[in-house]
Amino acid sequence: MSRDRFIMLSAGESRAGRVPLPAWTTVKAGMTDTEGRFTLMENRGHNDIPAHVHDTFDEVVYVIDGELGIDFDGRTHRLTAGMCALLPRGVTHAMRTLSEAPVHALQLSSPGGWERYVEDVAEAGQTLVAEDGGRDWVKINKLGAPYGMRYHLHGETEENGDKERFHVLRRGEARLGRIQVPPAFSAKVRTTDTEGRLSLLEMVVAQAIPRHVHHKADESIYVLDGELVVEYDDERHTATKGQFVLLPHGVPHALRPGSTPPPRVIQISSPGGWECFVEDLIEARPHITTGGNLDPVKLNPIAAKYDITYAEPA
Repeated sequence: MSRDRFIMLSAGESRAGRVPLPAWTTVKAGMTDTEGRFTLMENRGHNDIPAHVHDTFDEVVYVIDGELGIDFDGRTHRLTAGMCALLPRGVTHAMRTLSEAPVHALQLSSPGGWERYVEDVAEAGQTLVAEDGGRDWVKINKLGAPYGMRYHLHGETEENGDKERFHVLRRGEARLGRIQVPPAFSAKVRTTDTEGRLSLLEMVVAQAIPRHVHHKADESIYVLDGELVVEYDDERHTATKGQFVLLPHGVPHALRPGSTPPPRVIQISSPGGWECFVEDLIEARPHITTGGNLDPVKLNPIAAKYDITYAEPA
């Protein structure tokens, strides 16, 4: 049942996996949680990742703290807090920590499955250590082959991706849509960027979102700051900084701010489309409100296009 797919994780908590993962990473949602559309992990550390290619999945990185360097197409992009990048499949890139402090970041892979590769590497352990004490990249590439993950060895440069899909967004910057929307609804990754699998927004939940149902899309939320009140089914939860919630489709829920200033969150819709719904709502204001609050009766004609239904008063 959809209700059984609900997830709420405390800050630093990880979804259970086949084997324990390194201390620097946690799984917020794996591919089985998201019906294969994405994997979301939270990383903290000084890990430097040499030049490599993901042949089968795109990668999205959102930096929460620290400074991350992404080497792409002959240039180093410096990502600081609030910046986001989409790294398309099939193109070479590398990552390294540029700050003394560890990099704290969210890492999303789409389609999902990255957590299973990390589990395989963790399980292999010392067998991946080379004779000189470094990493045995040949063995690591063999582990990565089923997941489309390969490190460039001995100067290989083979690529099969579209570099034009790469993008980096500064803090507060958004992907362009049909209309300009307020900064509180900043689209970092649009549905068109991910072949429909998901959209990712940085949002400020400044007012109550009435009880509603997504009939097709799951909604996932990672709280960056503040407190978010989540009413799911018949239960009430409060999610604070660092907590993660997955709200499966088909089950009623409502959201509202639980703090002042209001909470700032990362919101993932899968399949995507939420950013287009937001654009329609912004365009329809003030005709969708009554007494300053969102009116379910006025919302539903717009929401129906996106397979969303708001609960109307009896």
